[in-house]
Amino acid sequence: MARYEARIKDQHRREYPELKWNAWYEVKPLWPGMRKRTMNLAGERLTRLKTAHDYIMVRAAHLEFREIGQAESAAPSAAQPVDAS
Repeated sequence: MARYEARIKDQHRREYPELKWNAWYEVKPLWPGMRKRTMNLAGERLTRLKTAHDYIMVRAAHLEFREIGQAESAAPSAAQPVDAS
């Protein structure tokens, strides 16, 4: 199973002041073994990000994603984001 990182899209960084806009955060499942995508009552997909001290739930539409292996093999400026849709 591929592992992913995500960061806040530039236009949404003010909505999440606790996250650094240029930092990549590891995407974690809501609980171990979970394989389905999670949605809130409004039908928006949610993503759980691991921060330095805790976890935070963020709307997936506000993030850009990339595979973790891709980040290690490419230069940071050359990393290609993965489409979340």
